[in-house]
This record gives sequence, structure tokens and C-alpha cells, in this order.
Amino acid sequence: MKKNLPNLMLSLLVIFAVGCKDPLAEMAKIMEQQQLTVEPNPLELHGGNVGFTLSAKLPVKMMKKGITYGLEVDYVSGDITKFTKGKDGNKPDGVTKAGVIELEGDKYAGGTEEPKVSKKMNFAYEDKHEQGFVIITGVASKGKKSKRFGPIGVMSAGNPVVGVATTSRLVRNPVDGISNAAGKSPFAYAQDGWTKESDKTTSYNINFEQGSARVTATTGDNKNTIDLAKATFKAMASQFAKVDNIPEFKANGASSHSPEGRVAINQNLPGQRSSAVGNQMKMMMKAFDYGKKVKKFDFQFDNKTLEATWPEFKTLVQGSSLNEDQKTEVVGIVDGSGGFVEKEKKLQGLAYYNTMMDEIYPKMRYAKMDITVPGQAKTKADMENMLDKIVKGEEPADKLTETEFLYMAANNPNYTNRVKWLEKAVTKYDTWKVNNNLGAAYLDVALLTKDNSYVDKALASFEKAKGKKESGEIYYNMGMAYLMKGDNAKAEESFKKAVEIGAGDNPAMTGLLNGIKGYYAIQQATSRDDGKYKEAYELLASAASTVPNYFNKGLAYLLEANDYEQAKASFNAAAKMNDKDATTFYALAVVAARQGNEGELTQNLKKAVELKSDLKAKALKDAEFFKYKTKASFMDAIK
Repeated sequence: MKKNLPNLMLSLLVIFAVGCKDPLAEMAKIMEQQQLTVEPNPLELHGGNVGFTLSAKLPVKMMKKGITYGLEVDYVSGDITKFTKGKDGNKPDGVTKAGVIELEGDKYAGGTEEPKVSKKMNFAYEDKHEQGFVIITGVASKGKKSKRFGPIGVMSAGNPVVGVATTSRLVRNPVDGISNAAGKSPFAYAQDGWTKESDKTTSYNINFEQGSARVTATTGDNKNTIDLAKATFKAMASQFAKVDNIPEFKANGASSHSPEGRVAINQNLPGQRSSAVGNQMKMMMKAFDYGKKVKKFDFQFDNKTLEATWPEFKTLVQGSSLNEDQKTEVVGIVDGSGGFVEKEKKLQGLAYYNTMMDEIYPKMRYAKMDITVPGQAKTKADMENMLDKIVKGEEPADKLTETEFLYMAANNPNYTNRVKWLEKAVTKYDTWKVNNNLGAAYLDVALLTKDNSYVDKALASFEKAKGKKESGEIYYNMGMAYLMKGDNAKAEESFKKAVEIGAGDNPAMTGLLNGIKGYYAIQQATSRDDGKYKEAYELLASAASTVPNYFNKGLAYLLEANDYEQAKASFNAAAKMNDKDATTFYALAVVAARQGNEGELTQNLKKAVELKSDLKAKALKDAEFFKYKTKASFMDAIK
């Protein structure tokens, strides 16, 4: 404000009613004027304190050796029009002391420079001080003799210094002015952890008898493979509201044959085996009503026949129980000259051929399939359909995962649905996250419907959540709930605990906690320049986007009095979120008053009073508007 307001020059004429031969009387005659400056004007409330700086400049001719000069500064509650200037130093009843300035005449007597002194003064604010004025009483002393004069009212630019601006009391707690009507909650939901899953590939291996392409459960480990495939298809089919929502499958595979038997049979056997596996999978899909999806099931097989089987055969040989000489002999036959039939006959002639028939050849009679399903196949519509069934009791709660419950609830703008879904979720997943988010959903319903019975339900959920794990989200929500119940002490206790624990890995919590920190920083300020307002608006710059956070950011700039344009911008952001918020428009009127913009003052004050008629009485008493109270525009705004 120092750079925005001119120095407030105050004049005090002090007359001593003593004889001319009295040295004090001689001093009084030559003391024509004392120049005083008071900053800020009007006086301002910060925290519970009213602080200001009084600077005095006295005529050098009045400074006499042996004389002490004093200025007693007091604040008087009440109507200044009823104050009568004193003559004998007697003050009105009930004054509040603000401070004293003293000068020693010996220090300045005979000098050429006018004595200058500045002193910070303050007094503890009481509600009675909102209306009042500043007075000064002069005291001159020489030895045991002294003379008091005044008191007189302090004048500023021809007007008395009247009242205390209580603008700091406009600070908004985190509940004051919040709204969730647009579907965005102001409460702390724990992170759901929902992310798009990676594509999932499952391998299915079917073994066949020698020379056969028929799938039998008794061959190898086929029974377990078939059961696994059935369970997978059944589980996937049950997750979707409509079969058409089931994602496209992609299947890649390979089939082979063991290197024995006739060429005519072996040439066709891998293709027959891959076809058999594909048909087996299609039958399973039909059993679970996959409908047209079966036609879109894409099989891509590498059917290895004849010579194409040798690389795999050699690999299996190396892993068999054959000794090294035998392995070398077998590989030599395979890599040697001759065709497939000729090599097969040479292998059949080996003394250890039966060992290969038992260990190696069965492993080459297969068809295998790798089925890839896109990650996070269920859509929101699928999950919402399943939630509807769960709420109706048609499906158990475990049809959805905890993550899916949390994700769907946190992203549904219908708070009643959030409650219904999370009430079901907690029956299966009794975790801190589900309990916390259920409590947050209760608060959302309470905020929207004004039904405070939900606040008690919310607190019960938070207590359960806290018993499982302490988190910033839980304590933040408890603080909000207590504010909604009007219990400021418990709210502050909860908020402090939330700040102590911190946001963890929840980035949204950082914004919520910054709102709390900024709110308390404003309350802790004791003056314009103690750094608390700067701390507040820096925190609130990255706070959650709520009306109280935008408002408090603007208020911090306004109270620091260094950047009124930033204050205006933040108040306008709050007004954009809620154009029915009377306090925001009142604050904009205060900004306009400080900037000397009578048009904006009138416009915003009129809007504030229209929205909340109680503000008319506040404006009439508000020292922020003192300079405008006699103007027709001001009276028109509050009529």
C-alpha cells in the first residue's frame, strides 16, 4: 500500500495554557505544527492484531534543553462525531493504548534538522474497535513539571483516521463456498490404481497320439490345458455386458509331427492338428455364448512338415538322455545327405531308436496356440452394467476388482451411485481405500443434498479406514466433515494431521493440502509484510481448483497490498466458478476501493448486496469504504 497511497500528513496544533514566563509556554508558542504520517490508513486487522507505523517530524525551534516531548497514541471506540477536542490532556473513557513516541530536547536543541522519528504501534483487536478513531495526547516535561495538552483526533488528508478494516476476516475455510454440482468432488478420494493392462498372452499346448489329429483329454497334459482354456473363456464372457464388447482375439501357433511314418501322412498331419486345436477352441467359445466373435477368431499357424521339423528335432535330441556319441551320431544323420524318408530309415536302424521314440518323438506330436487378448478389455459400460447387477444382488461383489470399484466410483458424477457401488465394494474389499472413498462419497451426497446425516456416516467410514491405515486423504476428509458439522477445533486437528502425513503418491492430495496450508498461513499473518501472505498465495497457486482456494489466494494478495491486479484476477476466478457467491463480489469491491476505482466498487458492491442483503450493514461500517460513504454511487450500491 505504501506505493499506492500518498503519505498521510497529519497536523496537530498544541497550545499550552500557561504564563508567558513559563518555559513550557514559550515552547508552546513556537511549536506551530507537528507533522505526522500513519501507515496504513485506514488501520487494518491482521490476525488478532492492529498494527501501524506512526512517523513524527517536529519543528526544530520547539526543541529545548531539559524538556522531554511525548506523543501518546490511542484508539477510541465509537462515533468520532461525538468526540470533543480536549484542552487539559484528559482522555475519553475506555481508550485503547497503541503506543508512545518520546523525544529528548537536549538531543535536538540548537540543531538545524527537524527531529524525525518513526515507531510501530499496535493493539489487540476487539469487535468494539471496528468503529472508532485515533487520537493523540501531547506531554511536555521539564524536571518535575509537566503539561498535558489535547487530546485531538488524528486527521488524514483533511479527514479523521477512522475505523479498522477487518478484511482479513473474509478468509474462507476449505468448506466455505465449495460445490460439487458440476460433478467434480472437493473431497479426497484415494487413488484407484486403475491403469490400462498390458496385452495378455496365454499358451495352450495339445499333444497327439502317433499319426493322429484327434484331440483327447487322456493324451499327455491335455486335460489340464482344456480345463484352463474353458475357465479362461468362461471368466472373460462373464465380464462383459454384451458379447459384442468382447475384444478381438489373436491366435498364433505352430504344429508339428514326429519324423516317422509315411510322407503322405506327415505332410498333412500338422495342418490337421492345428485345425483340430482351433475347432476345440471354437467349441469352447460357443459354449459360453461368444456368438459372432467365433467367426472373427483369427488363427495363424506355422505348420512344420518333413524337413522343417529337423531343427526342433535336433534341439530335443540335445536335451535327451542319449550319451554324447549317440547325440553326435543322430545329428550327423539329420545333417547328412539324403531325403526325409532316407534319414528316417537310418534313424529307425539305430540301437537306441526306442529311447528316441519314448523321449523325443512324443514331444513333436503337438499343436500349440498362443492367444493374445488386449489389455483392459472391459469398457466403462461393461463395468457399469456389472455394478448394476451387483447392486441388485444378481451378481456377487467379486465380479469386479477393488481397483475397478474405486475407478468407477471416482469417475461417476452421480454421487448416489458412488455410495451404492462403494457400499457393495466394502462388503468384499474392506480396505482403507474403499472405506475412505465411501466416506468421501457420503460427504459429496451431504454437500449436494444438504442432508447432514451423511456426514455422520462419512465419519464412521473414515474411522474404519483410519483403523486400517493412516493417510492424508482420511484426515483431510475428516477435517472437511468436522467443518461441515461446525466443529472447528476437531477440523484443525484433523487438517494438521493430514499435512503431517502428506500427500504420499496421490498428486491430487498435494493440491488439497496446499489449500489447507494457504488458509492457515493467512490466519497466522500479523502484518502485511511478515511473509505469511506471500507464503499463502504461493501455496494457493498450486492448490485444488475450489472457490475458497481461489478466493483465499486473492485475499492474500489484497492483504499484502502489493499487487491488486493479482488479487482481482483470483477473485474473478472464484466468481467464474460460482457467480452467486456474494463474498467474492464484496472482496472485489474492496480491491476497487483501494485502487480508487469508483465504478468497479459500485458495480461489485451492488452485486454483493443483491446476493446477500446482510452485506449492506457490513459495508456501512467497513473502513475500506470510508472515503466513499458520502458519495451517491456508494449509497446507490447498498440501497
